[in-house]
Amino acid sequence: MTKKVFLLLFLGWGVLMGAPAPTPESDLLGTQIQTTLDSKLHSPYRTQIAELYRLNGFKALWVGPENAANYAALLHALENPLYNYNHKDFNLNEIKRLSFLLDNGELPPANVPAARARLDVLMSDALMRLLHFIRVGDVDWPLVQQKLKRLKETQDVQAAWDIRPKKLPETKELYQVLNQKELAPYLRKQLPLEPRYRKLLALLAKYRTMPNFPKLSYGRTLRINSTDSRIPQIKRMLKFFGDYPKHFAEDNQFDRPFAQAIRSFRSRFKLPPGNTVDNKVIQALNTTKKEYLRKILVNLEKLKLYPHRWEPDYVEVNVPEFKMRFYRNGQPIFSSDVVVGRIDRPTPIFDSKMTYMVLNPTWTIPDNLVRRDLIPMLKKEPDYLQKHNIHVYTSYKPNAPEVELDFEKLFSYEHDTRPIPYRFVQFPSDQNALGRVKFMFPNKYSVYLHDTDNKKLFGYRYRVFSSGCMRVAKPFDFMDLLLHYARGNYSEGKIQEILASNKPTTIRLKKAIPVHIVYFTVRREGKKDYFFYDIYLYDKMIWESMEGHKKASFRVPEKRLNPLRKERKRRRHFF
Repeated sequence: MTKKVFLLLFLGWGVLMGAPAPTPESDLLGTQIQTTLDSKLHSPYRTQIAELYRLNGFKALWVGPENAANYAALLHALENPLYNYNHKDFNLNEIKRLSFLLDNGELPPANVPAARARLDVLMSDALMRLLHFIRVGDVDWPLVQQKLKRLKETQDVQAAWDIRPKKLPETKELYQVLNQKELAPYLRKQLPLEPRYRKLLALLAKYRTMPNFPKLSYGRTLRINSTDSRIPQIKRMLKFFGDYPKHFAEDNQFDRPFAQAIRSFRSRFKLPPGNTVDNKVIQALNTTKKEYLRKILVNLEKLKLYPHRWEPDYVEVNVPEFKMRFYRNGQPIFSSDVVVGRIDRPTPIFDSKMTYMVLNPTWTIPDNLVRRDLIPMLKKEPDYLQKHNIHVYTSYKPNAPEVELDFEKLFSYEHDTRPIPYRFVQFPSDQNALGRVKFMFPNKYSVYLHDTDNKKLFGYRYRVFSSGCMRVAKPFDFMDLLLHYARGNYSEGKIQEILASNKPTTIRLKKAIPVHIVYFTVRREGKKDYFFYDIYLYDKMIWESMEGHKKASFRVPEKRLNPLRKERKRRRHFF
């Protein structure tokens, strides 16, 4: 127990012990509680608090010896950064003041029942405010949703995120928790994705102590055996970040330990591998304390959209990290790089369940991609369909006949919303856009994980090239793990036989695997802190929808990520 909480308990012990068994005095306290609720409580949670007291017969919930456990648990939580990491007041100063006055007899006897009632109601209000902060947080999520929707109108960007903010617990649930004196374990169960949440809190505490380093100047590229006046400060910075040992010298020498530290720093910021200090490294090093803290706080808010823990077995795709992981019994057993949606066609953020996979998949081109990509491509390359093994059908009906494409008819649909009168299907092959396997988790966005025929894209720093689907760098390793859940037995020989057949083959899973597509730009792994670029500007949008930073609208910066290099001829992929 912290010294502060012990002091509060000491100050409030007279308050706790001063409530005897039901007597006219306790009846008076109940009357005062009702009066406080009716005329003196100004809180957004007034209805829930009144219902809580009604369920308790308008008896005290916090003062009195019978409530000592809940009293101690709440006071501890209000001052514990595990729950209140932004050090919000939540009535704590007034709670301390009333506790002191009551404990030291500094109030006239006639005023004591009203003060005790006010203290009790203030603590109930503090609980509701704390629960709101833990479960919902400081983000105006409806405002975020409005801004996402506006991107379609202003930028033609279909940004999709299934945002489902939590609500406060049911009042009956809270009453039962308080009645059973289980507030402490209950509060802990409200923490979202607890292990990650604790890691982010540790990062928050660390970066709050970060010195305000002076900005480093840009200049020549530094290499092993270089000397430079900037190196001592860079070494101090890397010591703080954990890339450079704390006991090493802070001289101006570019030695091998320093080169190793630079390599570590580059990997944490997804900079190109290497051990030189160029201007890209300087730019990353110049990230300010304020920027780090903002990023961590936004990610803590995003965590609050999720439950206390996920399922034992699940797939997670972290879009800004360009990484997918497969967890079994809560532990990661597989990871792979992924390619995600372009900045103008972002991968949707949502949850689903994987139920089957398909070997030798076909690809039916969605109407929106026919309009945006296929029609312009056919205007440039009329034989594009033949080159890419794409067949044309009259409709989406299973037995629809294959037909010759009427180009003029198709082109008339480029700029309107009528359903395309054709179905375009790319047949299985090594050149199929989906590669040789796709992993299906039915969803309203029609996106999924899949192989790809264009492995070169995994060499890019920012892998934002798809129209929403996620391409997996190691699809067959992932498939081998999923075969553990397949209905039926699939030996390596059987899989090779299916692939050689070139026929689409569905493998259903006997157990649906949860899939979580997420957007986290901070990650703590081992002893290293990883910070990822806000590729879709969602962090910025969330920050500008948080308490104290709200902006009614969102403006896309004129300069933002452009992952495309000036390239030699590269195959166009529009999926």
